[in-house]
Amino acid sequence: MTETTNVQSIGYLPPQISSHYITFEKGSKVLLFLNYFQVDDQSLILISPRNFEYSNLSFTMFSSNIQPTNRTSKKLIVSIEQFKSIVSFNILLFCDLYQNNSAKTYSKQARSTESFINPNQCDQVNILTVPGEKGIDFQKVQQFLDCKFKSIKQLYRSNSLVYMDSPYKLYNVLFRFDKNTLLIEYFRFLIDNQIYNELSEIQQHYQVTNLDITLYKFFDSKELPNSMNSVQAIRKKFNNQTRDQQFYLLQQMKHINQMHHQADYQNLMCPDCQNTSKCSFLVSKSQQIFLAGESELFAYPVRIEYVNLIGRLFSQLICQMMHFAKTQNVYNRMNNIAQIERIEEAISCPSSNLERNYQNLEMLGDSVIKYLTSAMLFEDKGLNNESLLSSLRIKLITNKHLSDVYSILQIRTMNSKIHYKKVRNHMTTTINDVDDFKLSRKQQADIYEAICGACYIRDYEFSDVIKFFKLTNFGFQGVFPSFYTGNCLIQFSDVKNCGIYPLKLQKQIRPFVQNSIYNQSLDKFEQFLGCKLSRLNEAMTVEDYERLEFLGDAILEFLIVANVHKECEKYYYSQDQQQMCREGKLESKLLLCPGMLHTAKISLLDNGFMGTMALYHGYHQYAIGLCQETQNEIEKVLEALRQEEFNEFYLINQYSTQIPKIMGDLWESVAACIMIEYGWEGVVKIYGELYKPYIQYVVQNIYSIYDYHQLINRNIQIEKN
Repeated sequence: MTETTNVQSIGYLPPQISSHYITFEKGSKVLLFLNYFQVDDQSLILISPRNFEYSNLSFTMFSSNIQPTNRTSKKLIVSIEQFKSIVSFNILLFCDLYQNNSAKTYSKQARSTESFINPNQCDQVNILTVPGEKGIDFQKVQQFLDCKFKSIKQLYRSNSLVYMDSPYKLYNVLFRFDKNTLLIEYFRFLIDNQIYNELSEIQQHYQVTNLDITLYKFFDSKELPNSMNSVQAIRKKFNNQTRDQQFYLLQQMKHINQMHHQADYQNLMCPDCQNTSKCSFLVSKSQQIFLAGESELFAYPVRIEYVNLIGRLFSQLICQMMHFAKTQNVYNRMNNIAQIERIEEAISCPSSNLERNYQNLEMLGDSVIKYLTSAMLFEDKGLNNESLLSSLRIKLITNKHLSDVYSILQIRTMNSKIHYKKVRNHMTTTINDVDDFKLSRKQQADIYEAICGACYIRDYEFSDVIKFFKLTNFGFQGVFPSFYTGNCLIQFSDVKNCGIYPLKLQKQIRPFVQNSIYNQSLDKFEQFLGCKLSRLNEAMTVEDYERLEFLGDAILEFLIVANVHKECEKYYYSQDQQQMCREGKLESKLLLCPGMLHTAKISLLDNGFMGTMALYHGYHQYAIGLCQETQNEIEKVLEALRQEEFNEFYLINQYSTQIPKIMGDLWESVAACIMIEYGWEGVVKIYGELYKPYIQYVVQNIYSIYDYHQLINRNIQIEKN
């Protein structure tokens, strides 16, 4: 076949994949890194020139569950002679699978051993594979080389690839027969294996009407009408003097790119791999056939299970190892301040991984950054009004600032899905297109936020996020200890919510206040809260609370987002659910998405909810400086709230415009008061308990809440148009 230069467009190749192999002791020894994978019930070894670090997550490709056996590559030193044999093994194997070999020898474009060990070579995939389970089986490597180079033959055994006169031209066995096998048996086999659809089609191709003759006679007879070309070629060479009793119809082994012929490459799903047999080089739909007697047939010296494994998964594993390497490089660049599994998620764009990408972590990270910057700015007593605080915070959390600090990382992300068929035969000379898709400023900012989220949930502590800020010169200067220690996690039980909106149940126990008494003593309010607060007067005074409200807004947003994210992941974001979604076994809308987190956030943080909570718990009775007009508005809405049954979750949010905004502000400013004196422990103890039943309700009803908000948004768009 005509040989052409391979060009592959798979983007930047990380050094773990493209570096040269290190030699020492004057070139007599070579350092290898062995990467072990468990693929269903088989083991696979891939050799890399540099160390890999893996997450403990398994992944699925073409119905095979794949798990890195170790968290890091295993070092092995081999002699240069052994390394040459490994390279030769790979050249011969992959040139067989890509059909780059000529009929009698391996490809002239095959790479040299020096191209793997000499520095300053062009970027190429330098991953090698070897047979073996717990280590390299050099005996099998040598048997393979002996077959190719020394023509040492092994007799045919069932369930193997075969060759006849040359080990460089491979076949799979289509059908075995003897001198008594009827032609109709072979034709039925062709239909059963979907090579032909019906008998009449076969008869037309084979130019035969008499189906009662034997298959042996069909090939031996010179009197039958001319048949298809491959049959005529068999008849010309047919030797009826042979002593063979068993005969084999063969097909030329299919090209590696014919694996997963009907695959959905986006989700790495293949209908032929849905069964236990999976795609195999032993099966081909080719209608061209060859004939061999038993004595002419020799076994390919590598087990078909191993060859199939490479054919089915090697190109895809290269793409996955690029993913692993990029994740590892970010992980190391960040000095291991986040779990590698979460880094993998944080640097994956939706275009690369629709089911598991940065979007959910980005929303969490956005809330982390908002809280930390708000707390830092609040520490500066010279910033004495909410408007100035907000404008300074905006400068720190804009896409421009976040993308600028992101660029300091100099990281590579997974920003596009690599089609595995773009991976060419890396054992021949390959030109690699190293250009990656460029990220927009917003994508860079989103990934920065996602990495912050990944840092936070390692231990649910702020210290790792602050380390990341310092690493990227974010400009963080917060020092007040209680703002940046402790965590915001609420302890939830696994008991399912009864399905009734919590406020409906709470109203039955204690209704809204019937007769409001304004300007009550703050001592009584402190009794309700269960703690003394030195700045409560400031928090409850209309003219003074704005600065505290600025901090409280960020505190409550983070409290809600962090807890909803953690609980939602438990129920709607498991690895099994992600895979089921890829395979179409789970509707994509049933997998956690940022839209769900956003609707949960607005359900619990809009003025309707916070204002209602403030009124239910009597905040208005302790507010200082409420004007009569505001009091009248409060009494009017209280009358409506007393009558409201709260049978549906969305009813509370419909009061957003009716409740004076000051009530939501007071709800937030008191949270800041608690934070200043008691830290996150106090916030969780008081506000966490107040929010707990509502967070549980929202998490357990997230689908219906999300669908409701989607419908509302669609109706708004229709009205606008």
